[in-house]
Amino acid sequence: MALETGTYIDDLVATNPAATDALSAADDHIRLIKSTIKATFPNITGPVTGTQLELNLIDGVTATTAELNILDGVTATAAELNILDDVTATTAELNLLDGVTATTADLNIIDGVTATTAELNYVDGVTSNIQTQLDAKVSPPAQAASVWATGTSTVESTITAAKLKTEVEGGAKSLASNGYQVFPSGLVLQWGSATCGRDNDTSINWPFTFPNACLQATATYGAIASTASTDDAMCAIHTLTTTTAKLHVGAIQNGSLLVRFFAIGH
Repeated sequence: MALETGTYIDDLVATNPAATDALSAADDHIRLIKSTIKATFPNITGPVTGTQLELNLIDGVTATTAELNILDGVTATAAELNILDDVTATTAELNLLDGVTATTADLNIIDGVTATTAELNYVDGVTSNIQTQLDAKVSPPAQAASVWATGTSTVESTITAAKLKTEVEGGAKSLASNGYQVFPSGLVLQWGSATCGRDNDTSINWPFTFPNACLQATATYGAIASTASTDDAMCAIHTLTTTTAKLHVGAIQNGSLLVRFFAIGH
């Protein structure tokens, strides 16, 4: 009689019982099958409903019971778990989040921040609104522009960017070769050039009409405009008005001379 011995299902011999075995040995085979099944699945006390496909999913799993128990109570969906796909963070890096109580909205505040650690550290120790502090430092008292200009303000030391711009740039101006600059005080500077002939007066028009008077003017020769001798050449400017003046060139033999002028008035 071909009756093997065994403890687990794997010990059973598929070719037993042989065709020549007596029917009286059938009970021995049945008892062997039952004992190996119970020994192989000692803790199965109810129906197993998993399909072979579902059971095969754990083929090759090497996780311990403790590791599998970590998943006990997990309610995350497959989509949520897939977020971790390709995560390369270490345990130490992930542990940095341990105890974090920030909400999604809180964390999204830093979305797109490009500041460096050094730049963020500039606000270390700041205890109040930065803009409020800056406003308190630079906001001047209310003051009309005309008060600043006339010098009657009681807060003359107050300087604003607009006031400085006006003081530096002045009023009307033309920075051409024949040009002028009007300053907030009323001072006017003018400059230019004209070609003058020998021993005669050449009338010129100021680039800008002096509002009140031309106070001073000077002239000097700049370059020979045509064949001429400049030995002992003399240039003069006279008959100053708010709109015109006269240039005079002497002591040249012939030709003409380029004369440059500069005037001050108000």
